[in-house]
Amino acid sequence: MRVAVLWTGLSGYMNACLKELAGREGVELFVSHEAQKTVAPFDERQFAWMQNRLVWRTFADLNSLDQRLQDFSPEIVVLPSWHITPYRRAAKLLAGKCWRVMIMDNCWRATVKQRIGTWIAPYFVRPIADVAWIPGERQAVFAKRLGFAQRAILRGSFSCDQDAFDAAYRARKAEQRGAPRAFLFVGRLAPEKGVDVLVKAYAQYRSKAKDPWPLICCGTGPMQPILEGQAGIRVEGFVQPDQMPAMMASAGCLVLPSVFEPWALVVHEATSAGLAVLASDKVGAAVHLVQPEYNGYIFDPKDVDALAGLMLRMSAMDDRQLGAMSEASHLLSRQYSPRMWADVLLRSVEKQHK
Repeated sequence: MRVAVLWTGLSGYMNACLKELAGREGVELFVSHEAQKTVAPFDERQFAWMQNRLVWRTFADLNSLDQRLQDFSPEIVVLPSWHITPYRRAAKLLAGKCWRVMIMDNCWRATVKQRIGTWIAPYFVRPIADVAWIPGERQAVFAKRLGFAQRAILRGSFSCDQDAFDAAYRARKAEQRGAPRAFLFVGRLAPEKGVDVLVKAYAQYRSKAKDPWPLICCGTGPMQPILEGQAGIRVEGFVQPDQMPAMMASAGCLVLPSVFEPWALVVHEATSAGLAVLASDKVGAAVHLVQPEYNGYIFDPKDVDALAGLMLRMSAMDDRQLGAMSEASHLLSRQYSPRMWADVLLRSVEKQHK
């Protein structure tokens, strides 16, 4: 099975999924991806195992893509949404020659742009994809509005490197250590991640808690200055994928106050590592990975008081309560894995040929 993956910037989670796919018997892999950016400076060495790939910085670097694909003759092509012109062109050229799988993580929000998108989808979206591959049900709503029938919608398009985060959880359990009493934020330090609300809520929480937990923040971005120098907050900067399981192991609860977050793969990382989760209702992954009173809580990203109150509730729990939430998170995380990711992709084309 020859699989071509036409991607944007690679990350740790995609690297894990591609490794799983490449390890399957008979699979040959070609990967086209954007060069690493300073906003998310993943170590390029982790992708060196890919023998057949095309790295690009501008669309001009993709002038050779059509010929590379013709020489490779893929049976499956995976592309990220519909916005990259050279990928669109390639997908059209491959119509009827291979199985074209479009990954999309946008949720249906009924915006003017999305409504227009549904009108033009028969001419702009459907001609480049045979199926849509989505992470969850919020995305499925949008996919159906774009004209994909239920049989043309695949689930489970994203997974973290679950083995690595699962190992962190199991190591703590084996050593009979309780969940660490610390909050963790992972993401770009930008307005859409709700960083301003996080800082205000944490300050309010800290002023009321008898024994406040520290807040560890991982990431870079324009709002980093408002975090620095704040009591109880530790800024770690950008953390490479191989170091993230250890970072997750240092906290007991992920806090994600995003005002816009179609999915948020970090929620899967956190639950795989056994962290409870406080997530805003704008986080797409929360629908599947956060159940209130079971492994965390959901809140309005604009409500500082609500988030501060939930942080107080979490830090007031005893070891037994925190342990129960940790175990619940780990159980929910098993809905996704690189193994299942590869299974869905390969089985989808098998069904298509039956």
